[in-house]
Amino acid sequence: MGSCFMREYTFVSITANRHREGLDLAENYREIIRNHAAEGWEFVQAISFEQHIDPHIDLVFTRKD
Repeated sequence: MGSCFMREYTFVSITANRHREGLDLAENYREIIRNHAAEGWEFVQAISFEQHIDPHIDLVFTRKD
């Protein structure tokens, strides 16, 4: 069998502000992804909660534990 290892996950929430033109993120998501990558995290995906009462996106990162 293959090697057994655990994965660690972390999530970063970014507030999304609603405007007539659409959504505006409160933080630069690209900078957050770059900073986490520099710390050994791998970006997995962004989960949108734009219909939530407090709209935001969650960035999901993982790395070997």
